[in-house]
Amino acid sequence: MISIPPNVFIRAVAVAGMALLGGAALLSAPQDPATASAPRVIAVVAKRFTFQPSKIDVWEGERIRLVVSSADGVHGVQIKKFRVNKLVPRGGETVNIDFVASTAGTYEILCSEECGEGHDSMSGTLVVTAKPNPQ
Repeated sequence: MISIPPNVFIRAVAVAGMALLGGAALLSAPQDPATASAPRVIAVVAKRFTFQPSKIDVWEGERIRLVVSSADGVHGVQIKKFRVNKLVPRGGETVNIDFVASTAGTYEILCSEECGEGHDSMSGTLVVTAKPNPQ
């Protein structure tokens, strides 16, 4: 028969118990659906004086990652409702913009960096559709 010193046995039981309790807590904790899955990735190109695509459709509560690049100069991407405001450098380097589309509605996407004579008309649309009510 193998003899195990009491202090080693007690530590092993304590570690196993903590692992079980931690696992139970993780299983019972509610998970926010907005953070439950990876974000949906949407590629966006900013160029004088448009965003492509010019309209982005998403679901309320959906995690979104805009991967934005510039086809010419420096631009900005601003969606005021979701506190998005990022600079997009020239040269094709991408910028990731992560947010949760938490509120249904239609929101303007603006260029927040002066980019030339058509800057004031450079905009797009983010449409956040409400989740259907389960019956």
